[in-house]
Amino acid sequence: MELVATKKLTPSTDKSVKTVTVQREYVEVIVSDSRIISKGSQWGHTAIFVNGKVYSRAHELYFTTSYDDYVKRNSYRDSIGLKLWVTPKERETIQKELDRRVAINEPYSLFSNSCSSNVADVLELVGILAHDPRWLPFPVPPAELLAVVGKSKRMVERIPHPKGG
Repeated sequence: MELVATKKLTPSTDKSVKTVTVQREYVEVIVSDSRIISKGSQWGHTAIFVNGKVYSRAHELYFTTSYDDYVKRNSYRDSIGLKLWVTPKERETIQKELDRRVAINEPYSLFSNSCSSNVADVLELVGILAHDPRWLPFPVPPAELLAVVGKSKRMVERIPHPKGG
């Protein structure tokens, strides 16, 4: 090999650290414990809080509610919230896709349209890994979502929602 040319890419010698400001917004993935007596909740439940609304895929319908109402409705079981940072554009993408899913309200399917598969799908739309890549991408149980998203570099806080609280 022979050196053909050299070019200096940075015209100055300023080596100080440059700050890059990224506007951040937050979504919260709420993962709840299993409940043996509830149809479909044997593996737990997952919902997502985006821009003032909680989106929750239940067996009968896909519904939205306020954060306080959702936490109150699920106070019979322990839950953990995973607060993730997203850009405004990512938050908008997530919210538009969730609103689309609520509007069409396709029938529940354990394999392709469950509470946790919906959350995993919308997170992965914006590049947040939400299932273990060593396994099939479906079904994504709540425990897997909790484990994978809980290790994300996007996670900024774990928020406990204790039973009865």
